[in-house]
Amino acid sequence: MTELDKGIHVAGQGPAIVMLHSSLSSAKQWLPLVHDLKAHYKIINFDLLGYGDAPRVIDSINYNFSVELVRIKAALEQIIPHESYHIVGHSCGGAVALKLAVEDPTHVLSLSLYEPVAFHLLAPKSNDWIEAHEFAKSLELDDLHIAAEKFTDYWNEKDFFKKLPQRIQPLLANEMIKVHLDFIGLTSETYGAKEISKITSPVLMMTGRNSPKLSVNLANLICSYLSNVHEVSFNTGHMGPISCADVIQSEIAKFIKRVHGV
Repeated sequence: MTELDKGIHVAGQGPAIVMLHSSLSSAKQWLPLVHDLKAHYKIINFDLLGYGDAPRVIDSINYNFSVELVRIKAALEQIIPHESYHIVGHSCGGAVALKLAVEDPTHVLSLSLYEPVAFHLLAPKSNDWIEAHEFAKSLELDDLHIAAEKFTDYWNEKDFFKKLPQRIQPLLANEMIKVHLDFIGLTSETYGAKEISKITSPVLMMTGRNSPKLSVNLANLICSYLSNVHEVSFNTGHMGPISCADVIQSEIAKFIKRVHGV
């Protein structure tokens, strides 16, 4: 087998599970879930481009999520050719996961999503659409440190960034360049309700009770297009899969096992 691209982490044996993380994160966010499932499943845990060990984006002018999917699909063809798989995604990674499922629904065994921020689905000029675009605009700063503070505080809580270890803050600031590209990916898709409705495999849609209304409303909108969806709300926020990993990642593991009748 040809050597895999950097940032693609494979572990275990059995039915395959594709894992996709949020912006300003990495494949490491899913390690509790990997440890829980790798004894009976083949885990394919991706660092999205520009994060973790993955390569940087080479052509930023022409970036969109199709660039992510070319890399993901090439890896799947190499690791599990012609096999079906489960997909897990959070936030931006949830939006990439949704696109992956939309483009090849017949190979999806299940889809576990935590607040996938597929902003392109929002009605143009709606309140949520305006909030998403104004938020992205507010991050267009020369000072990446301030941009990272605004970004992380929005998705967590006020002063979250300032409470992070000093060594972590500049690392997140440097990754804000990819966050801007992520927003381009999140707003440039063209699929809609018709394409999402073709996903007939079981879907677990998770939200946080303390999350921004924007991401919760978007999750609810996506659910309205699905025919086989189970909705779960947790007493946490948008970053719940990281801040409450023991609870939420355990729920994902149980869901995937139920799909297999375990």
